[in-house]
Parts: sequence; C-alpha cells; structure tokens
Amino acid sequence: MSKRIVMELTDRCNLKCEHCFTGRHGGNDDLPLEVLGKVLDEARDHGFEHITFTGGDPTVHARFPEVVRQTTEAGYRYSFVTNGWNFTTIYPRIAAYRDRLSVVTFSMDGATQETHDRLRGNNSFLRVLKAIAYCTGESIPFTINMVVTAHNRGELGEMAELATQLGSRGLRFGHLMPNFLTTVQGFDLSPWERKLVEAEIQELRRSYPIKIGMAPGFHTTDLFPCAPLNMQELNIDHEGNLSKCCHLSSHGDGVGDGDVMGDLREVSFSEAYGRLEEENRQFQQNKLRHMASGQFKDTDFFPCWYCSLYYRKVDWLRRFKDHSWTPVMWAPDEANGDRELHERGQTRPAPVKVWSA
Repeated sequence: MSKRIVMELTDRCNLKCEHCFTGRHGGNDDLPLEVLGKVLDEARDHGFEHITFTGGDPTVHARFPEVVRQTTEAGYRYSFVTNGWNFTTIYPRIAAYRDRLSVVTFSMDGATQETHDRLRGNNSFLRVLKAIAYCTGESIPFTINMVVTAHNRGELGEMAELATQLGSRGLRFGHLMPNFLTTVQGFDLSPWERKLVEAEIQELRRSYPIKIGMAPGFHTTDLFPCAPLNMQELNIDHEGNLSKCCHLSSHGDGVGDGDVMGDLREVSFSEAYGRLEEENRQFQQNKLRHMASGQFKDTDFFPCWYCSLYYRKVDWLRRFKDHSWTPVMWAPDEANGDRELHERGQTRPAPVKVWSA
C-alpha cells in the first residue's frame, strides 16, 4: 500500500452528529491552501503518493474542486471521506479528475434510517443512500465506514448485509474515541463490550464476500500496529499541524498537545516529518520499556487508548468514577481527578510541547 497523508481539509460540517469529537467538527476553519501547497511540493520526496481528505466534511470546503485539481496536477492520487450530503452536487465538479480518484468513503453509522438519523440528523440516511446510488450509476468505487457506539452496536451484521447489497468495495468498523460529550451521552462501550464487538466483526469477515475490517484501535498484542507509528501515514489537521494521529488531534480544550509535531505554516514539511520520526522512535522505546516493567494493563492492548493516555487526552475521564474504563486504567486514588497523572513506568511523555519555528 502506498504511503498516504490524511488531511483534515476543514473542521466545518453540514451535519451535527451526536457522537462527534467535542470541538472537532462544526467549526468555521479551513486548512490554509499554502499548507496544501507546501505538502504537495515536499511530501513526494518522502515517498508519499496519496492524499485522503477528511473533515468536518471536505465537500463543504468552498474550494474543494480547486484542492482536488492541485492535488492531481501535482501527481498524487486522492480519496475523501464524506457524509454524502453534498456528493451529487460536488462530484460533477471534480469528475474531470476521476482517473486519480482511488475511492470515496461514506460514513454510515446505522444500517437503518432510524439509527443512522438518530446519530447524524434527519434525512441523512436517505442522502447517503442517494450518494451511493450515484456512485453505482457512475461506476465510482466506494467504501463504507461505521463508528461503533453503544447505540448502534446491534446492527453490525445488518450493516455488513447492507454494504454488500449496495455494492461497496469494503466496510470498515471503528471504535469511538471518547470525549466528554460522548461519555455523558452514554455512547462509550466498555473494554469487554469492545472485545465482543471485535469478535462479531471477525465472524462477519468470514461470512461476507466484501472486505470487512477494523480501523486501528482494536485489542491486539501488536504493540505498534498502526500506519502512523510506522511512518506509512501522516495526519495534518485543519489548522495545518502535522500530528501523530487523527484520533489524537483536535480533542478540544484542556488536553495534552504533545502529539503535535509542527505547525506547517511555520516549519517545513521535512522538518515536521523528522520530528515525527524521532517522536515515534521514543514512543516505541517507552512502550517496550513499559511492557518489560510488568505494568502493562489489559486495556493497554487497545492501542488508541494507550496513545490517548500517553498524550494525556483522557485525563478528564478520571472524574467519572463509575465509567467502565476508569477502574481498569487508574488506581482508585488516581481516579478522583485531584492528583497528578500516575507515572506509568517509562510511558509518560515529556512535558507537553508544541513545536514551532
């Protein structure tokens, strides 16, 4: 698989999903186009050949067709993730660049209109089905992503059946990364519930002809399972920050930002890339030391949770003493929120830093 850059083109969105990261979408900022130009100029020297646009919803970016044009003219292939609401109006404006389009990924968070619309808003299910029908008619390759929450976990099999019937080239399930809002609303699954979901997905993989998989974050003994840790994927947020992972980026105020490797408005792509290489090297050494120390918890085998702890994205969760994850991640005296983050062997990162010129 070619190395790719995941670029959060905007934090604006035309939907207001119930399970969205707090502060992540529904904003009013777009990625500066000078950052796009810098990435397109420099990233190929580091082996990158593919750009994936996310958001928000990238199709609400006023200059999305121009972004696609610049990307393809620079020699990159591209793909994008969308809720489908704007697809039938935006696609004709980028159809000229079809030969460089790898795939369109539609976000569907329920196999039924009731479930999907509950999370994403009225009529959103019918709009994404309309977008998929358009793809089918135009032979545009598409896949489907589903974020698994406490409210839709009962529809995994139905989603696999629907994706197959619709002609999707693949279906990917992803665990919900928690924030304060989703936790209050009761969307989170417990560690045990996550394992049950993963077991069900494994069964679905054996039962359906389409490719079914899971986004990084599932329980695994592979300590370094994801593309960003192996420098096969880079993530750039809508502010132009090169960050370690899209799951860690833009969690809102009051969380660590040690995952930010550089503001590409101020530093070169190559400089930020080098910082990420060094950060990954240190992270991997620390995780190996933590494993060797005998302090590894079972929840540490959920790699996204491990990184969220390491980069201090979920300190706020200690206030939720009855939350299913709190007692398995922190000792009782740590969960009261009044003490400093527990020194977890060698895994605690250096003091929070923001790289700049």
